[in-house]
Amino acid sequence: MLGISCDTVYALKAWADELKGVEIPLCSDFWPHGALSRAYGVFNEGVGRPERAIFVIDRAGIVRYIDVHALREVPDMAEIEDELKKIP
Repeated sequence: MLGISCDTVYALKAWADELKGVEIPLCSDFWPHGALSRAYGVFNEGVGRPERAIFVIDRAGIVRYIDVHALREVPDMAEIEDELKKIP
């Protein structure tokens, strides 16, 4: 599991330090700006940042679940956990 953001590595470090408890690696999609987000179809060109999205990808690289949600919306963690349990 990892988090990916278009923020710089420095901004991600500051955010993780502020939250005190981020236990997953945070990766930067800063340059080329949003390349990974674009590849997964969740970059919003109008605002210059990706949508909030969760992807569950199995070990073979197959996308098993996608949840795109509003900026302030909290994802349904029970639903995500259920999707993770389905992966062999």
